[in-house]
Amino acid sequence: MMTIKELLTYKDSKIHHTTRDTRLATAIDSLNYYNIGALLVMDGKKLRGIVTERDILHALSRYQQKFFDLKVADIMTTDVIHCQADDSIQKVLTIMNVRRIRHLPVMESDILLGIVSIKDLINAML
Repeated sequence: MMTIKELLTYKDSKIHHTTRDTRLATAIDSLNYYNIGALLVMDGKKLRGIVTERDILHALSRYQQKFFDLKVADIMTTDVIHCQADDSIQKVLTIMNVRRIRHLPVMESDILLGIVSIKDLINAML
């Protein structure tokens, strides 16, 4: 079965990212512009978190009028679940299903190689 590292060779290798200090409205603009569902939150080359469409919806519900005053750091997920480059697609699909997430950063040791979405995994299986 195909590994995640092999999958990364077939998909767009661009890693869309932001920083903790980015205004949330700017991050939303990036999600819309690139038509993606998640941005990795980086500090240089270090992965610090992830901000997803779901994080944004939860923040809108929670903060309401203060929503547009927020920064990425205010709502990002800091306990980032990730997969390893040598994981199988089936293993990663299981992780996503059990944890109810749609995007996973791909790591090899402490090095970020990319990000995969559930759509990427399903397309690879098809």
